Amino acid sequence: MRAIALLPSVCFFFLVVEQSHGQKKEPDKSPPLTLTGGGSTSVGPTSVDYRRSTRGLALVIWWDSDGPGESESESGPLGSNARGSFTPGKGKKITWEWKGAREKGGDFKLNGKPYDLAKGTLLLVFTKGGEVRLTQLDVDLSKVQPNEKGFRELAKKHKKLARFLAEASDQK
Repeated sequence: MRAIALLPSVCFFFLVVEQSHGQKKEPDKSPPLTLTGGGSTSVGPTSVDYRRSTRGLALVIWWDSDGPGESESESGPLGSNARGSFTPGKGKKITWEWKGAREKGGDFKLNGKPYDLAKGTLLLVFTKGGEVRLTQLDVDLSKVQPNEKGFRELAKKHKKLARFLAEASDQK
């Protein structure tokens, strides 16, 4: 009889433990994006890959060297996804993936490492010395023209971006 009396207490204990340790990540509440394509361009000795949405530029990945890259986007009933890769001049291929694209959200990974796009959708990727490092900038991309001139103008407005370009130029 005692075993039956303890059963509700034991069940409650496991329920509390499961709730406290099984915390799930908050769902991304930012609106979903419909990706409409993208492209790439060179800016001096750097390369820029970008994704566009129905709202303008949604994601910019700016590499510190030039090299071959490729990317693609797809939109479907469950949302938009994009993926791509880049091979720096003297390095191995770097891959990126963006699932469930959202305005400043979605599941973004660079070389399998997750990044929170709420911290910025302008990604500066450093590849010098064989180490891949990423810096995120939260800047307004809505009025940026996705071409060399547009990205150069953006760099003039943001010190970190101007420094990134200068460092990439110095290392050539």
